[in-house]
Amino acid sequence: MKIGQLVRQFLPKIFEYCEKVDAEELNRLMSHTYSSGTFHLTAYPFCQEASKIETNQSCRYWTQEFDVQGKVVRVCNDWYVRHKPYFAQYLVTKGIVNKEEFSNEALSIEESVTKYKQEANPRKSSRYKNIAIGNAQNLVVRNILSNLGHENFSEKDWGDTKKYFSHKCAYCGEEKKLEVDHAVPINKQMMGEHRLGNLIPSCHECNSKKATKDFREFLGTDETKIQKIEAYMGSKGYEPLDDEHVAELLEMAYRDVADVATRYITIINRLLDIKDS
Repeated sequence: MKIGQLVRQFLPKIFEYCEKVDAEELNRLMSHTYSSGTFHLTAYPFCQEASKIETNQSCRYWTQEFDVQGKVVRVCNDWYVRHKPYFAQYLVTKGIVNKEEFSNEALSIEESVTKYKQEANPRKSSRYKNIAIGNAQNLVVRNILSNLGHENFSEKDWGDTKKYFSHKCAYCGEEKKLEVDHAVPINKQMMGEHRLGNLIPSCHECNSKKATKDFREFLGTDETKIQKIEAYMGSKGYEPLDDEHVAELLEMAYRDVADVATRYITIINRLLDIKDS
């Protein structure tokens, strides 16, 4: 089940929890800080009172309205595959659902959360300065994401992109030497692609600070710059990937790289052991 469908499926139960179990939870869900820490939503709170949603932000919330504690609210629709384990963990932690209700998911809640934590804190090699397999795994994923689809573009197209942003950094607005940044990072968590609509001019300082953050997370509350980047993406027909099948295939490719390396390390070590014996 796609993350958007999963969230919408449990909205009635979440708001019932707010009504009957924890009256303060609704206010927390309308907090950007709480939503970011709980669900890893970076740009918008989980929900907001419909009357307080700015016109230019309305597209970031589902149109369905819920009457909760006398407040009419709409829920953020900015969900991606990477949010699933955090959403699932929230439901279980709050007692809104049982773990068994997720038995049909590709990964159990514990496996999903553990996997994400491991990715954030990769295991260190026992050899000093050893080349980590994660480097190769990440490179393969980046290569796959960089070659999806049949889009072609040239240096001239990149020049037009810089012109669109007035030859200034799309993040800080400064007129500095510009380099290519992927607004949505190319990795298996964010699933950004090397498409023209995802190439954003950035100064070196902003590019370094942004690192693996999504452009919305990096820009925070700077809606003007966020909307300009979103408008640019739209003009190039770029829509960030949100496909669980693609995410699963990228995960398979990621694991396959480690399996191949392990297999050949084992074979070569055995060969060397035989020679030494």
